[in-house]
Amino acid sequence: MNMKPSQQRGLTLIELMVALVISLLILAGLFTVYKSNQHANRLNEGLTRTQENGRFAVDFLGRDIRQAGFPASDANVQKFLFFGSLNDVAVANNPYPSDVLALRHGTTGLLTADCAGNTPGNVDTANSLPNTSLNIYDIRDTGRLNNRGKPIFALFCNGAELVEGIQNMQVLYGVDTDFTRDYIANQYVTASAVPDLDGDQKPDWFRVVSLRIALLASSVDERASAPSPRTFDLLGTTLGPYTDKEIRRVYTTTILIRNNMAPTP
Repeated sequence: MNMKPSQQRGLTLIELMVALVISLLILAGLFTVYKSNQHANRLNEGLTRTQENGRFAVDFLGRDIRQAGFPASDANVQKFLFFGSLNDVAVANNPYPSDVLALRHGTTGLLTADCAGNTPGNVDTANSLPNTSLNIYDIRDTGRLNNRGKPIFALFCNGAELVEGIQNMQVLYGVDTDFTRDYIANQYVTASAVPDLDGDQKPDWFRVVSLRIALLASSVDERASAPSPRTFDLLGTTLGPYTDKEIRRVYTTTILIRNNMAPTP
């Protein structure tokens, strides 16, 4: 029986090369889409974390500031409402100075726990205020490192870490300078610039009716593809540009001091 030779032929070298090139183009496109999605996910995760850090810190500070000076009838709490406030405090490994905010509240029979959960909180024997809680907020190095080996900063209160990713805090004090007080801030100044309007050679803290706070929140880990050249304005204090790839946002809020409505103590 005669056998006819097979009519099938293999791929030529040119056809094989064309197929390989097409496959490589498809794979390159898929890899590009994968990398793009991966980058977008990193950015979204970084933005989400930055927003969580900033919003939580603003909410926590806001609740405590509204309670500051409670009860309003106690002259001692009024007088030392912001006792211990400092400006431009150097933080280890942080080239940008940050403010410190100190708040008092509570008296005998109305003790309130401090931000660390302790009652009566810090005892200030020098000013005869053993029964008030003193919350001191500042920015510190947590001692931990992010995904690139850089220090992680956080908002602390009385030495207890509240929320990481807060890299700077700037505070301005709203002062009611009107002769007849209307409890509306006419100017916002730093702690060291609170004016002496009654001539007693002491800052008139009782005239502080609101606080304006700006926080610089970060994603903690580096999530951006390149360092950002932008700078950040925190109530007149310019920070940056930073050389890392962390995502940063500024959160600013103005909070009324509800209990600082009494006349001069």
